Amino acid sequence: MSFFCSILETPVTFPLLMGALFLMIGQTVIFQLSLVENNSRRQTLIAALHLSVGFLVFVFLLDGYDTTHYEQIPRDYVQTGWFPYALPWPVYAVWEILSAVIILHHLRTYKRYRASTVTTAAIRQAVDLLPEGICVSASDGTPLLVNLKMDALCRALTDERLSDAKRLWEFLEENGESQEDKRLMQTPRGEAWLFAEDDLVIDGVVYRRMSAVNVTERYRITEELRKKNAHLQEVRRRMKEASELSAEMFIKQEEAAARTALHNELGQVLLMGRHYLEHPDTTDKETVARMTRQMSCFLLGKSLAPQTRGEDEVREAIRMAKDIGVTVDVKGGPVEEKRLRALLCEAIRECAANTVKHAEGDRLSAEIDQSAAGTRITLTNNGMPPKGPIAESGGLLSLRRMVGEAGGKMTVQCRPVFALTISFLRS
Repeated sequence: MSFFCSILETPVTFPLLMGALFLMIGQTVIFQLSLVENNSRRQTLIAALHLSVGFLVFVFLLDGYDTTHYEQIPRDYVQTGWFPYALPWPVYAVWEILSAVIILHHLRTYKRYRASTVTTAAIRQAVDLLPEGICVSASDGTPLLVNLKMDALCRALTDERLSDAKRLWEFLEENGESQEDKRLMQTPRGEAWLFAEDDLVIDGVVYRRMSAVNVTERYRITEELRKKNAHLQEVRRRMKEASELSAEMFIKQEEAAARTALHNELGQVLLMGRHYLEHPDTTDKETVARMTRQMSCFLLGKSLAPQTRGEDEVREAIRMAKDIGVTVDVKGGPVEEKRLRALLCEAIRECAANTVKHAEGDRLSAEIDQSAAGTRITLTNNGMPPKGPIAESGGLLSLRRMVGEAGGKMTVQCRPVFALTISFLRS
């Protein structure tokens, strides 16, 4: 058998046929790429011619293979003497090699073209890879361009593919949170997306453009600020209420202190007056007159000169107790701290008044015990002991409040004798 036998007589027809088939597929791809990428007319014609020749070669090889391997096909059915069948098989082999080289050249050229030119495929891929959703539709809502993200959002929100942009926007207007002309939606995964729609005019044709931006982090921060703002408003409201309540409590406290002071002073004056009437020889008449005059002016609302207690408040309290008929015996001390001296004076005045009113006694003992642990002041009186537990009110209640505000502790004992103890521990 000659090496240059025709395709009807060579056993390599099948490999040539398969090669022609794959080459024809490659030629079809090259022709399609030239159409899609809007190449020059010359390149498109060359690709079409290449595909046509490759198709004819494939047909001749297919007919030759069928005629050779299937005896039921009459040989006169194929024009075996026709020129393409008379060509030796190396001619077809050379054609296929050249065709493969041409296809590789076109692919290489196309690769360089894509690397240096923004192609429609590159644009489409870039749009699909955007993290934001984009949809361009006709005026009737027919989608013309939808990227993967917008389609995925439509599926997540409506459980449907994006087939009608107008219906999707109506869904967003109905279920989304209004943000001026935009709509805020949350997906089942907890993401927040902000949708917007506007007109897009291209070559005088009006299209509808819908976009979606992921604002999950901004939405989370906004919600946090909203909650904190609501909390601050609540705190502000409570602070205002507390301020008003504090002012009211302060006024009431001052009123209570004033009433207590008035009660104590009035009690002192009345007791002093009664003692003067009962024992005029042992009572300082000038002091009784001065105290009565001052109390009268205060009750009548008249101004009066400030009262001077003297250099030693404790001695003044003892002298006033003596004016109402109670002799005070102070043991221990002296008390140097100013707040303790003020409390000691108040305790002497209150206990002296109670000694006269309730115990019908005339002596009051104040024992001051100062140590490293703190200071303790104990006051006892003579006369009748209390008949039962003492209900603190008026002066005693005011004294207890004063001791508590100063950081001390006050206890009242009624058995076997009356005893009032004020304790201050050192910190």
